Amino acid sequence: MPNVAVTPPFHGRIRASEGSRSRGGLDYLRSEEGCQNPMTRMLLGLLLGIASSALWSTNAGVPDAALSPARRTVTAKDGLHLVCELRGRGDIALIFLHGWCGDREYWKHQVNVFAPDYRVVTFDQAGHGESGKDRKEWTMASLASDVECVADALELRRAIVVGHSMGGSVGLAAAARMPGRIVAVVGVDTLQNAQFKFPKESVDKLLDGLSADFPRNVRGMFAELLPEQANPELTSWLGSKAAAQDPKMAVALMVDLFGLNTKMLLREANVPVRCINSAGGYRFYNPTTVEMNRQYADYRAVLIDNVGHYPMLEKPAEFNRQLRAVLAEFH
Repeated sequence: MPNVAVTPPFHGRIRASEGSRSRGGLDYLRSEEGCQNPMTRMLLGLLLGIASSALWSTNAGVPDAALSPARRTVTAKDGLHLVCELRGRGDIALIFLHGWCGDREYWKHQVNVFAPDYRVVTFDQAGHGESGKDRKEWTMASLASDVECVADALELRRAIVVGHSMGGSVGLAAAARMPGRIVAVVGVDTLQNAQFKFPKESVDKLLDGLSADFPRNVRGMFAELLPEQANPELTSWLGSKAAAQDPKMAVALMVDLFGLNTKMLLREANVPVRCINSAGGYRFYNPTTVEMNRQYADYRAVLIDNVGHYPMLEKPAEFNRQLRAVLAEFH
């Protein structure tokens, strides 16, 4: 504990009565006479405050057990293994879903921040990270089924899905499968415009490039999901993770993602949808159209300036403030 100079707010000293002078200082402070003395009460308060500060300082370096991740492996319905991490405490679980060609480390700036108040679940979605790669059909529906398997295995009764990019769509599909258990979906730079469709020629060009040279073209694609002023280390980190994914899995999921009917997903999820999206500034930016999306769901959004597609990694402190404010609605 740092040295603290304590200057009492009085210049005299506590005077004991004749009957109490023979008693020790602590005995006097404990006595009825001592407790009634206003100067005594002030001194006791000061001493207790110092003691509390010392205790807090002593415990400040002790790690909270709730922040330590418990690693779990959950078996999906097709037998695929899903690698999960569970932290925290609370009546509400937060299921963090990474986006396409990412992994659970996308949430490294969030897990310990929210663990004191929520059960925090992260997992590598099928085909990504440490989870299994052997699946016959790669679809959003199969990923949504995986979310349900994880929730069942971890006995999550009430959960909010926080889904980045593709994870937002997966979260909506999972909510439709789990009525009453998923109470909201929080999208992260996703679900911007329920009516938007990428032009077919653009989709075909992108898919052809990924199929021809996946590592090189996916790195280039991820670089354009960030603004020019983005941290180059973050750009490289994201690109390296994406380039390490299985091309067949990645292309198959991309095809399914482009074919989704977002209007139907929003309606069938039947839960509040809250998004924390980019305010723009990168090549693939898609403006958020709140009023349009309200035709299909209870939808609201907040925007973060000067970020690309990864606000939770680019501006984690601001993102965490916005996420905490959103989550407060569902307590």
